[in-house]
Amino acid sequence: MVGYDPKPDGRNNTKFQVAVAGSVSGLVTRALISPFDVIKIRFQLQHERLSRSDPSAKYHGILQASRQILQEEGPTAFWKGHVPAQILSIGYGAVQFLSFEMLTELVHRGSVYDAREFSVHFVCGGLAACMATLTVHPVDVLRTRFAAQGEPK
Repeated sequence: MVGYDPKPDGRNNTKFQVAVAGSVSGLVTRALISPFDVIKIRFQLQHERLSRSDPSAKYHGILQASRQILQEEGPTAFWKGHVPAQILSIGYGAVQFLSFEMLTELVHRGSVYDAREFSVHFVCGGLAACMATLTVHPVDVLRTRFAAQGEPK
């Protein structure tokens, strides 16, 4: 069960286990998504339209941009800014999972609402995402700046 869910036998995940689960999910996700994130950031920073009809545009589409980045900068370019991005994802996952667990436990212990209701999960999930975003935002700024760098730097 996601969120706080007291078991009749007293077995529950520890706060540490919840934070580790969030961290590992963030780590795996970031490792797989990093190349797409670099391409997305390059598209966002390009002033010209993403169109083959615009001769001044460096990137026209995902496949063309991937080939161009690979040719000009090599395969490691798809993981530029990866270390700050991993710190961001690991921290974000840990804070989000942990704060969601704590918020749903707070609702369970301190209110008449059932902590397993959709509305409780919805509100606690939104608050947990806000907490995680506020916590890791400075690292996100660094990640974006590193990923945006082309060659030459």
